[in-house]
Amino acid sequence: MMAETRGAAKPAVQVDGNNAEEPPDPNAKLYEELGELARFIDTTMKTLSEFSAPVNNSTQQLPQAMSHLTDLKAMTERGTHEVIRQVEAIQDNHVRLAQTLKDLTHALRLAQASSSLTDQLQSIARTLTDDDKRLIEIMTALSFQDLVAQSVNKLVTILDEVEHKLLQLVVVFGPYQKQVAQKDQGKASEMLKQLEATKSTSMNQDLVDEILKQFGFN
Repeated sequence: MMAETRGAAKPAVQVDGNNAEEPPDPNAKLYEELGELARFIDTTMKTLSEFSAPVNNSTQQLPQAMSHLTDLKAMTERGTHEVIRQVEAIQDNHVRLAQTLKDLTHALRLAQASSSLTDQLQSIARTLTDDDKRLIEIMTALSFQDLVAQSVNKLVTILDEVEHKLLQLVVVFGPYQKQVAQKDQGKASEMLKQLEATKSTSMNQDLVDEILKQFGFN
């Protein structure tokens, strides 16, 4: 009799194809990224749409604000010049009064008039001198007008730059918001060039009106 084998042979292991780990699908990752990009673009466009009205309002109101500031500067200049004119007129009158008092005092002394009269005239002359000092202080205090003018000029410059930026936003994002035709997109590029050209000069109101009208804000 043949000898029994010491151990039974191990059965072959069968691999279950259903349980094997499948390699990741690269298309699925790409599809997921495209979905995220689409969501981001949609959110951005909604945000831009929400900002379109405030941008329009700000762009329309900025020229008014700059006009008010310019008017403020003009009013302070006119007021300052009027005060200076009146102060100078008073100073001229004081010069004539001082000379008249001096002549009267001299005449009274020659006539040997009462010393109380000459003392009163000298007191009036001293009062005029004190008033002249106050008038000079008023003239010095009016130097604030120069500071106001400088501040207003700076504000106007800042507002002009802000208006440029807002109009650039309107022109850049306008074609996407309004889905304008290709020819209008070319016109938008031309408007951007015109905006760039006005950076060194004051804003052209006709250009502002044209941009707002082009993109439905006016």
